[in-house]
Amino acid sequence: MLVMSFQAMLEEAAARGKKGHAGNIQRLESLLTAENMSQLSDYARVLCFLAFHPRGDAPVVDYIKAGALADDSGPDVLVLFTLDDPAPVPVSLEDESFGRWADLGLSANPSHRMIRALFDDRPTPVLPGLVVFENFAGDSDALYLPLGHLDTEHEVRTHLREVFSGVAHLGSGSKPGKFLDDLGMHWSRQELTYERSGRRPVREWLLGGFRAARDHYGDIVATIGLFG
Repeated sequence: MLVMSFQAMLEEAAARGKKGHAGNIQRLESLLTAENMSQLSDYARVLCFLAFHPRGDAPVVDYIKAGALADDSGPDVLVLFTLDDPAPVPVSLEDESFGRWADLGLSANPSHRMIRALFDDRPTPVLPGLVVFENFAGDSDALYLPLGHLDTEHEVRTHLREVFSGVAHLGSGSKPGKFLDDLGMHWSRQELTYERSGRRPVREWLLGGFRAARDHYGDIVATIGLFG
């Protein structure tokens, strides 16, 4: 499975949206604009973040390395996650991927720092988990679905295939502003426990996530299926 930095994806989306755009935008603050983020909604309806610790959450790591994430999430759901190496161009995930951060304590792990920032007004949910946002460009709350009860890569794959199917369906059919309400009701009917964050600017949250990842020479990445 090939992945690429979310920053590079934003640069490509911005280039497609503006004639004459050339070269990389070096400042994330300039790149993470509402206009550029909105360009991504032309490719995917829903933005998610898969949070995990590279050593403590082996079933999720094994699932990502197995290469099924792009197919399972489908064309309407963009799933971000942290990688322990920069990926300005497409890179293939290898057996040793995620190993450089294996010894990071939980408080230093970029995924945990991002989830802590998302729930800064309440106890931080336990990793691993999947975050689903209301929208790309503006302020949004989010739903956090814990995945810690899944013990094997097969269980993670089976569970997330069903979750992504529901997310994609509701993302295309819910009324504006009602997606997370509908998704929460859907998960409740399936007896899935989740938590809901407060509203915050998605762009600011992502900027903090990039800084947390790059503090440890890593990146925020996604599969390149939507942009390849």
